Amino acid sequence: MLGKEFHDHELLAAICRAYNDWSLEYCRSDPERLLMAAMLPMQDPKLAEEEAIRAAELGATCFYVRPNPVEGRNLYHEENEALWSTLEELQLPICLHDSGSPYWPSYGERMDTHTSGHIIAHPFEAMVAMMSLIWYGTIEDHPELKIVHVEADAGWLPYWLQRMEQHWEFSGNAEHPKLKKRPTEYFKSNFLVACRGDEMTLPAVCDLVGDDYLTFNTDYPHPDGTWPNGMADLEQQPLHESSKRKIFWDNAASVFLNHSL
Repeated sequence: MLGKEFHDHELLAAICRAYNDWSLEYCRSDPERLLMAAMLPMQDPKLAEEEAIRAAELGATCFYVRPNPVEGRNLYHEENEALWSTLEELQLPICLHDSGSPYWPSYGERMDTHTSGHIIAHPFEAMVAMMSLIWYGTIEDHPELKIVHVEADAGWLPYWLQRMEQHWEFSGNAEHPKLKKRPTEYFKSNFLVACRGDEMTLPAVCDLVGDDYLTFNTDYPHPDGTWPNGMADLEQQPLHESSKRKIFWDNAASVFLNHSL
């Protein structure tokens, strides 16, 4: 639904409401285990803002948004400003998750098979979304906006932060005047990245970036996910037990449950 043009934005908003209502009802079957991510009709930022408020009042824990440009608007576009302000007021995070679509620009569209497109689309879209939200001033303007990258792995994170820091060193904010701090400072205050338990680079990410900025996902029930071995994979990683607890629980709890443990 979020990967189509939907010229009838009111219809799209109605579909999102129906989906979100169903999701909330489903999660109420076991509220101790299930938290609901509401889908927002980003094709119309005003309708997305209205649905965010409605879904939050009903019990949504976070909001699902694609990292891709939607109808020519990147996430940092000025038309999204009111939505980001509303999410700050609601104190609920957004989860960025790419998905296959023939309608929105995606790095995956350069490939001619699903597999090759899938390999690049998820991490590349996450990287670009993180960079643009930082460099175009969205995080500076919305310091309470929490962003979670899901199902794009985490091995790219040290390189990407280094890449942004290199550009800060030689160009500063000359072309991006809203950038008031180093890119890594914005990352550490506003972002969380979900990893798989079987990532061989995970110890390096914890060492180079820190274990405070990672959480865990399995991509259940998709065939490319790690279920049913995802938790066991993470348990077997050569990490401190305190790091595993942060990745499994503490870091996500501080964002999704809005408290620290």
